[in-house]
Amino acid sequence: MTVFNFDWIKKLFRDRELEAESRSETYSFKPLPHVSFYGPAIWAVGGGKGGVGKSLIASNIGILLARQGKDVLLVDADLGAANLHTFLGVDGGRLALSSFLKEEVSDIRSLVVKTNVPGLDLISGAKDSLDIADISTAKIARLKDALRKLEYDNIILDIGPGTSSNLLDIFLMASEGIILSTPEPTAIENNYRYLKCLFLRRIKTVADQQEDGQLKDMLQRIFSEKWTQRVKTVSDILGTLDELDSSQGSMLREYIGSTNISMIVNQARRPEDSEIGNSIRRACSDYFGVNICYLGSIGYEETVAESIRLRRPLLVHYPETRAARSIASCLNEILKKGASREPAGALL
Repeated sequence: MTVFNFDWIKKLFRDRELEAESRSETYSFKPLPHVSFYGPAIWAVGGGKGGVGKSLIASNIGILLARQGKDVLLVDADLGAANLHTFLGVDGGRLALSSFLKEEVSDIRSLVVKTNVPGLDLISGAKDSLDIADISTAKIARLKDALRKLEYDNIILDIGPGTSSNLLDIFLMASEGIILSTPEPTAIENNYRYLKCLFLRRIKTVADQQEDGQLKDMLQRIFSEKWTQRVKTVSDILGTLDELDSSQGSMLREYIGSTNISMIVNQARRPEDSEIGNSIRRACSDYFGVNICYLGSIGYEETVAESIRLRRPLLVHYPETRAARSIASCLNEILKKGASREPAGALL
């Protein structure tokens, strides 16, 4: 039986190198503009692996917020295997997000359908498989602008797994990012890579936004052959940058440190599974130089699978289950965290 502990996860974070694939994906797109502070609060639920419960969490957090009197819009941004409507027990409508991204419709409001929960609306995902590689940066910027103009209190993006720059850009539209994991090693490894790519994306953004190009030049030096053997983590990048120019290093460290990402561990079966989130949180601090918030764990329950199979939302039909109460507890942690800080814009 595999034992998950802090040392195991630290070793994973320490031994992983910055793959050339990650660098080429992350450093090839132009940054997107910031989301206005005055639009809806946009939350993103994502992660590096499929099947970990992103749609379960997104749908039920949406239900809880709507029950608090918020006007909430759920957006199924899983462009390869959209199924958020199933978790809500609705058909999802004739049109979908893919219709907007492919510019078949111009007004995103035409995609909105009502759910059976008062105050909770839905935009379904792709009706047919949509290649994320075909979605240009301009289309993502158009989506972000359209969402900012909608009259909702909260918009929750349910994002498919993967580390393509387009998917990262969609996740980074949000002011609140939630990453889902399960206790399995594959999920932990995929989320390590997902987090690394998110932070590299942030580094690229601030470098591109500098008019004098000084930071970009330094990063190119860091990734040159001279440095490549010693630069294996985001913390290594920051440390090497400190050696080259402490002011640039401090600026970038502060920018990355402002990342607002939380984690939930789903399908916990044993007491030690619940501690995986804290281990990942500590490892992120050590190897990324970033503090993420661990919101809590959700235990495995057969009732969850039954709610999905019967197309009955968990918080509506099974509100007294431990899983339902755990999701509510995670939401309370998000709201508590939000109340303790100044309003923030998008992650990018």
